[in-house]
Amino acid sequence: MTNEKVHYSKEWQVLKELAEGKGLRELKQTQLDAILNRKVYWFLFNGAGSVLNMIKETYGNDALRSFYELLNYFISCPDTPGHYYHSDKASNDMKLISTATEGLDFEKYLKDLKKELIENDERKGRG
Repeated sequence: MTNEKVHYSKEWQVLKELAEGKGLRELKQTQLDAILNRKVYWFLFNGAGSVLNMIKETYGNDALRSFYELLNYFISCPDTPGHYYHSDKASNDMKLISTATEGLDFEKYLKDLKKELIENDERKGRG
């Protein structure tokens, strides 16, 4: 018996699909999508998102724009002095996600994520 109104997390979706007999190809794609989602969610809620919010709330929008400019500079020319250096793990993760999500419409992904964030907040009684 399934409840169609249940909203599964990405990890539970993997288990649900496995229980429905979907093959490893579908399972692998779902797992890779979950990796991308985990990284984006970490950024928003546990990592940089809180730092960006702190800068905005403390110093204002102009300071946040200046910080974005620094961030753009920092990632503009990886693996060179004064810029971001890729760890082996980061390089491997980027290759894996790039290959797994080839053809992903990232704008649509972000639009869907925004909708999901709003729905999650509404379910929690926020807003």
